[in-house]
Amino acid sequence: MGAYDIKEEKMILSHFKPKVQQLQTVADYVRKNLQVMAKDIHPMDQIELHKQTGEMVYATLANRATLAHELKESLKNTNTQLDLERMSSIVKDNRIKTLEEIIMDLGHDPKDPKGVRGLMKKKHDDIAALKKRSRLPLTEHHQTVELV
Repeated sequence: MGAYDIKEEKMILSHFKPKVQQLQTVADYVRKNLQVMAKDIHPMDQIELHKQTGEMVYATLANRATLAHELKESLKNTNTQLDLERMSSIVKDNRIKTLEEIIMDLGHDPKDPKGVRGLMKKKHDDIAALKKRSRLPLTEHHQTVELV
C-alpha cells in the first residue's frame, strides 16, 4: 500500500504480511513501512505509482461488488427454485389425493374410459392451477421443465 504525505513531501510504502492463517483483525498483520523522500523519486514514477495504487483499489472494489451481485442473483434464483419446488410438491400431493379418490370411486379397471377422462381432466386442472399461481421465470431450468 502506498501513500504520499504532502506536508513532509515523502512517499510512504507499507507492506502487510499475515502473522496467522485465519485473518480476523488488523493485529493479525505485521506492517513494515518504507519512507522515501519525494524529491528522490522521479515525477513520472510518482504518477505511475498513484495510478497503479488507484487501479488496485478499484479492481478490489469491483471484484467485491461483482461477487456480491453474483451472490445476490444466486440467492434470488435459489429462492425462486425453492418456491417452484414447494408449489410442485403441493400440486403433487393434491394430485395423489385426487387420484386416490378417483380410483376408490371408479375401481381399479384401467380400461374404464370414465376413469381415464377423470384422470385427464384432473391433470389439466392441476396444470392450469399451477400456471395461475406461479410466475414462472422466462428461462427453463432442467428441474422445472415438468412445471413449465
